[in-house]
Amino acid sequence: MSILCTLKNIQLTFGTKEIFKNATFTIHSDAKIGLLGLNGQGKSSLLKILAGEIEPDPSTPAFQFDKSKGEDNIKYNCFYIPQELPLEDIDGNKQEYTIQNYFFRFYPEFDRIQKSGDVDLFQDLGVWDLIAGYESYLKYFGLTDLDTKLSDLSGGEQKKILLSLGFSAKSSLILWDEPTNHLDLETIKLFEERLKSEKAAFILISHDRHLLSSVTNQIFHIALGTIVSFKGNYLDYLVHLENQEEANRKLISKLKNSLTRETAWMRQGIKARGTRSKKRVENYLDLKSTITTLKSRARKELSLHIANSGRKTKCLVNCQNISFSYDDKSIFKNITLALNKGDKIGLMGINGVGKTTLVKLIIGEEYPTEGLLKRADDLKIYYFSQMRKELDGDLTPAQFLGEGNDQLSLPDGRTRHIAAYFESFLFKKDQLHRPINTFSGGEKNRLQLAKNLLNKADLWVFDEPTNDLDLETLQILEKTLTEFKGSLILISHDRSFLSNVTNKIWLLKNQTLEGFEAGYEQAEAFLEASSYERLLTENEEESTKNNNAVDLNVSTSCSQLKLSYNEKKQLKKLPSLITSLEKIIEGLENELSNIDYSNSNKEQVKTIRGIDMDKHKAEDQLLSYYEELEALKARA
Repeated sequence: MSILCTLKNIQLTFGTKEIFKNATFTIHSDAKIGLLGLNGQGKSSLLKILAGEIEPDPSTPAFQFDKSKGEDNIKYNCFYIPQELPLEDIDGNKQEYTIQNYFFRFYPEFDRIQKSGDVDLFQDLGVWDLIAGYESYLKYFGLTDLDTKLSDLSGGEQKKILLSLGFSAKSSLILWDEPTNHLDLETIKLFEERLKSEKAAFILISHDRHLLSSVTNQIFHIALGTIVSFKGNYLDYLVHLENQEEANRKLISKLKNSLTRETAWMRQGIKARGTRSKKRVENYLDLKSTITTLKSRARKELSLHIANSGRKTKCLVNCQNISFSYDDKSIFKNITLALNKGDKIGLMGINGVGKTTLVKLIIGEEYPTEGLLKRADDLKIYYFSQMRKELDGDLTPAQFLGEGNDQLSLPDGRTRHIAAYFESFLFKKDQLHRPINTFSGGEKNRLQLAKNLLNKADLWVFDEPTNDLDLETLQILEKTLTEFKGSLILISHDRSFLSNVTNKIWLLKNQTLEGFEAGYEQAEAFLEASSYERLLTENEEESTKNNNAVDLNVSTSCSQLKLSYNEKKQLKKLPSLITSLEKIIEGLENELSNIDYSNSNKEQVKTIRGIDMDKHKAEDQLLSYYEELEALKARA
């Protein structure tokens, strides 16, 4: 595939913090890139460099940005989708946008043409097609009243506008910055399916590992100021990292032995050493440097210790036929549930269905309008809010965490110096006395996590904890929650996170609660069935509408057309073609099941992906055969 752009010698610092140091990478026209890296390491900055919103620092050699100018019919231009919906115009002035006219916020040049009255120019520039595409995707994501003001929309609905802008853009590179934050699972699936068929190249920043594994074919990983490029999806990259870390561990062990021997030699007196070998001294210094580099590359372990208060009560919260209404609007009715010690609940449902409201009832911030809700006596609950209400931006982390103390009391009875505790959450020591309002969204999330985990609790409630968390922190949070012996309620749309952490699912739907005792795997099957059921209903309604519009006197309907000679031949061949293809698929599945995944290497990963690709192609062809067989039989 053609090269879309190449960036060389990227140097970028903010104050004393070095983001990029001579970073270099290339993007091809077929690239579907997942962008990884710790929060504050430059993911959003990289997108803004590509979009021309940030200029790298002057450097030697100089920064280069080579863009394709139309070779092979590919010209570089990009469209940047930010994390949050900007509610002001490009000059920073507050505007009262509607869904419909918000299109022009991202195309100010077209807005100027519209205001000048020269709308005939729109046709030449393809603006009408862009607007039609934007409005079509709004409908795809369920936004139909285009006169609605943006200020009246929920966070999830505002996010759908950004998705519609991204998919309708005609650029050769789309930059997605955390596009699934605040979206419900159904919308995430719609986004995922559409992203799979995206023809333009894209870069995706996301903490959703399922999404990254499903839609990417390349990984960019920002680490130590450089950008590591890896061909393959997120799962492939994890295998690569595991192999690399194992190799690094072996190399460090080997180097340590060498370093011990060489250090002993260096410490001997000159007489005992004989003559000092310049080469051997250089080798000794190289060894030290190599070990330091390898250690810095190793992924840090985040020390998250959630302390269970040791409560023996089995039932922590019991709800009998509770209902809740707000301003005469019924949120849910007659819900009965029990939360027991050791339950790890995943609370799911589309945006606006009442998940946060149910949590507020459980923790005592709201009260049911009907029914009985009983909590165990002296129940200790800590609520991890997605709004970061606890954070005072004028405070420093030292003030926020320590409240004037250098030593922190941990839930398990130990004490720890505040700097060491702070660094264990992947912060740097020099950030300890910086105002919190200078931290990124993900860093604030991590800081609040550090604060909350200083407390004991019978019940932890997490409201979208994965929003703005980088993958390294997310994986360790996941591990910690899995090992936690207490009870959890987890509101999340992260499928991998729900599957790995929870043991039960509560699904809020149609003002009722559906419980799944077998966890996310059981709930996923139900959600899939529900989505198919809804799709069938929509298709039936659409079909009925179309049939009513058809002139019933038309005698040349498809069902009345006779089969041609070639179609009759194809009808006879299809059963044997289907049988042959089913055997091929069965063989490919057997190949995959017989692979020893515990010893994966780069070549094996490539083989697995090849087999999997062949299987998907065969399954698509099989579906095509079945559809063709059904259509021909209907006319035979």
